[in-house]
Amino acid sequence: MCLRVWIDGSLTDSGAENGGLADMEKNTAKENGSGWVASMAAMVAALECDYDRLHELDDARPLEDADEIAEYAELNAAATIDGDLMDDADAARERIIESPLSVQVRGDWYSPGTMEKPDASEFEILLSTGGPALRIRGELDQCMQPSRAWLEYQDWGTGWIQYFEVAQYTLLSFASCFYFGE
Repeated sequence: MCLRVWIDGSLTDSGAENGGLADMEKNTAKENGSGWVASMAAMVAALECDYDRLHELDDARPLEDADEIAEYAELNAAATIDGDLMDDADAARERIIESPLSVQVRGDWYSPGTMEKPDASEFEILLSTGGPALRIRGELDQCMQPSRAWLEYQDWGTGWIQYFEVAQYTLLSFASCFYFGE
């Protein structure tokens, strides 16, 4: 099948020989993933920022020492999420908690009729839906904390595809802000 589409003001053939429409959709979904990865990295940096030192330097302004000026700029950048300067780690954590559309868990296999229902063993944090959609999936340890996580994206008519260009640390730090117990 060959489809003619407009790209940059010109008519182009899009078929199996050059990736087709599905690849263009995957790129849109992957770009959504890339944007979310940058946002998650900024949220985790703000969560881990040394706010005590930031406030100490802020109170000491105007700064004259070059090292303190550089440190202040670095801490300010770390404490900023999408252009908003966070007051403390709690504000960064709140931003993380408010960012997904839903957080869900599911348990292991078990025999029906048993009195004991298993604890959750997996989680999903849905970040966006539709075309494109993005989610963090992962495994929970015995203390109901994320132990492993991965990012997946999809677009209309495609299955979930793992997004590899994200650090495990970023995903686990982001996911660790959520409560997965009952």
